[in-house]
Formats: sequence, C-alpha cells, structure tokens
Amino acid sequence: MTYEAEDRADLVDQLSKLLSVTQDMGRKLANESHGRSYDRVREFNEILHLAREQLTAIEQEEKRMFLLERRRAPRSTFER
Repeated sequence: MTYEAEDRADLVDQLSKLLSVTQDMGRKLANESHGRSYDRVREFNEILHLAREQLTAIEQEEKRMFLLERRRAPRSTFER
C-alpha cells in the first residue's frame, strides 16, 4: 500500500467514525425533539444516512483501487 493510499484509507476510516458518532447524536436528538424542530431533525438524519451511503461507496472504491494498484505493482525478486 502506498503512502498516499494509506493516508486515504486513514481519512476514510476517520470520517466513518466521525459519521457514526454524528448519526448516534442525531438519533438521540430525534428521540428528544418534539414539535416543529422534529421535522428538521428527521431531515438532518436523512442527510446523514445519505452521507453514510456515499462514504460506503467511497470505501468500496478505495478498496477496489488498492487491489488494482497492488496488481500493477512490480514484484520484487530475491536471488540467492
């Protein structure tokens, strides 16, 4: 894995963790919201869900690109 690929994987992982915490907080807010603000909280949680779907697609693409890069990488041979 190249340094750049490691950085991207780390960033995606950090975003995933941050999004997970944000979604948990959004669910708590939805449970505690009443009246007019509930619709906005629900909309916010729907946006977070879409962000999760997009992040999952990014993770899958990163894994696919990593495998392609790995296949293209020159193999080192060690002669005795």
